[in-house]
Amino acid sequence: MAKADMLSRLINTLTKAEKRYFRLYTALQQGNKDYVNLFNLMERQEFKNTAAVKEAFLLQHAGSSYEVCSKYLYKILLDCLLHLRLQRDETAIITAGILKSDILFERSLHEEAFKQLQKVQNQATERENNVLLLWAKQQEIQLLNQLNFPDLTEAALLHKQSNIYTTIQQLRHYHQHTSLYEILRHRLLFQGMARTARHQEALDELVVEEAKLAAETAPAIRKVHLLFQAHYSLITGDYTAALQLFHDLETLLETHTYLFDDTPADHLLVIEGILDSLRAAKRYKELHSFLDKVRRFKNDGAYFEVMIQRLLFIYELGIYIDSGNFSAALILQKQYAAILQKNMYLLDIGKQAEIYLYQALVYLGNEDINHAHNCIEQVLQQSNLYSALPVYRTFRLVHLLIQYELGNYEYIRYETRAFRRHLQPDSKRSYLLERTVIKFLSGGEVPAVTAIRLTLWKKISASFDKIRIDKYERQQLKLFDFSAWIEAKLKKKPLGEILKEKFEREL
Repeated sequence: MAKADMLSRLINTLTKAEKRYFRLYTALQQGNKDYVNLFNLMERQEFKNTAAVKEAFLLQHAGSSYEVCSKYLYKILLDCLLHLRLQRDETAIITAGILKSDILFERSLHEEAFKQLQKVQNQATERENNVLLLWAKQQEIQLLNQLNFPDLTEAALLHKQSNIYTTIQQLRHYHQHTSLYEILRHRLLFQGMARTARHQEALDELVVEEAKLAAETAPAIRKVHLLFQAHYSLITGDYTAALQLFHDLETLLETHTYLFDDTPADHLLVIEGILDSLRAAKRYKELHSFLDKVRRFKNDGAYFEVMIQRLLFIYELGIYIDSGNFSAALILQKQYAAILQKNMYLLDIGKQAEIYLYQALVYLGNEDINHAHNCIEQVLQQSNLYSALPVYRTFRLVHLLIQYELGNYEYIRYETRAFRRHLQPDSKRSYLLERTVIKFLSGGEVPAVTAIRLTLWKKISASFDKIRIDKYERQQLKLFDFSAWIEAKLKKKPLGEILKEKFEREL
């Protein structure tokens, strides 16, 4: 990303407090302040590209150098953000403490330097931050060495070295544990839910390794253990267990808030895990209650704001989709459209794809096929970016539903051959859900005779009954009930009506 584009993103993601601090900081500076004029321009107006920003700036400030101002503004903004972080972020405060001890030592304030390091070690120990604890302990030994170990016996030195070794061992143990969790999350993101026995076996191997490391009861280790077990339960479709584990994580957060201070994204993972488990378990009353809690979530900055809005959008919309209330879903979608479109670029491609999918499903349920098609094409036209994501399979399948709605039966026959190749590139086997949907779509227009349609639905319904009791096959139904769409076609009823009937039966 070009420096000018990074500057634009930096300004667009500043909070009100950060902007206020920038203005206070620059008010104290002397000399030319064209960089402040550039900031004001970029904050108050939206520009298509960097060239438009440069043109507008030079028009208002002839004789100024846009390149110099933009580079300096970028530097000042980072300095301001760093200074703010040093005031409120505990990890940054501890880091600054270690640097302060070095400054004190250089000024021959040795006693104060060692007091500062002891304070830092206590803070790092309380927060279970072994990386900074190790740094502080090593810094202490280094400074003592420079002073020729004054009043320090060999036994005391050996004790300090032993403490450093213990910290290294703890850090190594934590790293091994988090590595397993990271591998598990990577598989969830890029392989999706466990949909074969082989996939399950590979996951179980990780569980065996993780169990060996989870014996310790330290809060930081317990946090990683619960995150691992909760995501394992999600991957394997055990939503009841996942929900309990995510609730345990919420309890841990309430009693040990510092565990999530350095990794606020982990807190969002816990929130999303609870939402996902509640929806999958069809516990909609609890889901409504928890969404109210999400609305009260304290966020800092544009990224966390859009992450929270995305969660509210996805799971509020999910309730409406599951219940067949597509008219309410469309109203909700319009309410969220502005903020999601404005900050969509802050989300990773997986989360962007998810938003496009839900938008497409809402339009599909409202029989607005053209808009549904446009949403799906946002992803399919950039298959090089999205094809590695598990949700891409669902896009291909929904794309075929849309083509069916448009009556493009010949195109569907051509596309389903390509889709089958994509389903399992390393084997001839595809999943029953996808085979069932594709077989129906390949049959073309539904028969005109009611009896034939109902007989066909009876056969297809039997396949979906098998899918629902198969822990590997039923995973994809969590996103969208494809059986309801086929039933609507064969019974010639609105999709919303079919989903509403199912929703009320399940409640």
